[in-house]
Amino acid sequence: MPTHLPDITEDIELLKKLREGDQLAFAQIYNLYRSKIYLYACNLCKSAETAEEVVQEVFIRIWQKKDQINPELNFDAYIRKITLNHVLNHLKKIARDKVLQEEVLNYMDAIRHSTDDSLLEKELLKTYDEAIALLPAQKKLIYQMSRNEEMTHEQIAERLNISKNTVKNHMVVATKFIRSYVSKHGSIVCFLIASNYFRSN
Repeated sequence: MPTHLPDITEDIELLKKLREGDQLAFAQIYNLYRSKIYLYACNLCKSAETAEEVVQEVFIRIWQKKDQINPELNFDAYIRKITLNHVLNHLKKIARDKVLQEEVLNYMDAIRHSTDDSLLEKELLKTYDEAIALLPAQKKLIYQMSRNEEMTHEQIAERLNISKNTVKNHMVVATKFIRSYVSKHGSIVCFLIASNYFRSN
């Protein structure tokens, strides 16, 4: 297997052949770029297994969209952009996992009571607060009493003169909504939590 990338002229000729559906040219490009793309993906997601999946998806994408490739443009930048998009998609899917979403909420609760005011944490809290603000009044109140005041379901039920089961139901619905909102709107959150997940496993 070649250990270096072709020069610009060779690259252009290979890409022209690829555009025409030349499978041999595709195989050559795969062999030339596979290791570089794997290392790039692995560095982004910190997971060898996911990096392997991303590499396969990237080259499938390249073959499927071969007629859209412009041989005159920087192919290295083009394939890196595709790789980045696939890595981010993987991270977002993982960040939608309920266990990870719970970690997001716990992390947000923790930083809410900390003195760290970094830009990233401000963004995390902004997404979190947006979700809470959209809750119906009673669900918002119950959720804040539970999370901010650390009250038990029994204490909340007694304070609001409602049943413990009602409190539980409101918390389930509120938490589910916040998870969903964060998953859809908190791209920074998704990337952060997913990245932390990869580094710890």
